[in-house]
Amino acid sequence: MKRAEPSRGAEGAPPEPAIDRDSAPPTERQQFIEQSATAVGQAWAKRWRQDLHREGRPTAGGWPGTMREARTQVEISLPSELMRRKMPAITGVERELAARTAYASARDEWRRHLEPETP
Repeated sequence: MKRAEPSRGAEGAPPEPAIDRDSAPPTERQQFIEQSATAVGQAWAKRWRQDLHREGRPTAGGWPGTMREARTQVEISLPSELMRRKMPAITGVERELAARTAYASARDEWRRHLEPETP
């Protein structure tokens, strides 16, 4: 009888353990990643607004970004900053949490600056 192998994450690596955020206070690393992801999201929303304004369009309607774009924003920003601070590379779980944080931050920033749509 063949035993089932444990499920694998991306690129054949074993899945990373989930982080229980409620059981312990956040570490310096967790705080850094969360704060960085929040800043990434705010900057992302600001760039969207600036691009729309350059086109003569208002910042109206729902947040236009996607989770895929949030992952890209995190991937562009966080790894180099972690390296600069001599911290270990970002894990898959941290990357996903950071992407969700960046997305929520961008959406909230977008909503704070909504403008009326022009007819």
